[in-house]
Amino acid sequence: MDAPAVALSAVLGLVAGWFVVVPVAERIPEPSPLPRRAAIAIAIVNAVLWAADANKFPRWWIVVPYFIVFSTLLAVSVVDLRLYRIPDRIVFPALGATSVMVVVSTFVVLSSNGGALEVLEYAAAGMFGYFAILFLFHLVYPRGMGFGDVKLALLMGLSLGWLGHSIFSALYLVLIALFLGCLFGIGFGLAMRLVRGRGGAFPFGPALALATIYVILTFDRYISNLP
Repeated sequence: MDAPAVALSAVLGLVAGWFVVVPVAERIPEPSPLPRRAAIAIAIVNAVLWAADANKFPRWWIVVPYFIVFSTLLAVSVVDLRLYRIPDRIVFPALGATSVMVVVSTFVVLSSNGGALEVLEYAAAGMFGYFAILFLFHLVYPRGMGFGDVKLALLMGLSLGWLGHSIFSALYLVLIALFLGCLFGIGFGLAMRLVRGRGGAFPFGPALALATIYVILTFDRYISNLP
């Protein structure tokens, strides 16, 4: 989108970050006020994410669903970092709203119903594919992969799969995001170990969220040459 649209998105993201993302992170799953500096930082990050979204995609019908996704991933990351939890009360409403927006936007953007249905198949493949992979990890090592991460995979997979041009490319984006999420998680775990001076559990959700956002904003470099 053009520069005015990106600037408008940044302003709207700042407002939404302060009046929506911050209150959600403070009140769900339980009241836990944030320091003022942290709240300001969250609002600024949300503004940057919305601006990056608008800068990446050419139409509001595509941009707006990712507003929801990015803000949700930011909110759950904050909660997970503070409480080691990914609340259903954030994930499932966001998943429902994003699913509706994806369906509506797909039919608006694509002229043929057949083409729209194919794109929705790719989105569904990404959603259930990511869920299945993390669910398997959860079964093998539940202490390392919480079920909150598994449920968050539905939203992340939907947002990744929607960008694919085939089922294969949709799943490939999921795998790239998962691989990067693991790398980010290792780095984050090592940093936590250095800060604490000992090992221990650390939240994995923020690493997966960061990787998903990164892949969404750079998706074309991964699938441009895929069948």
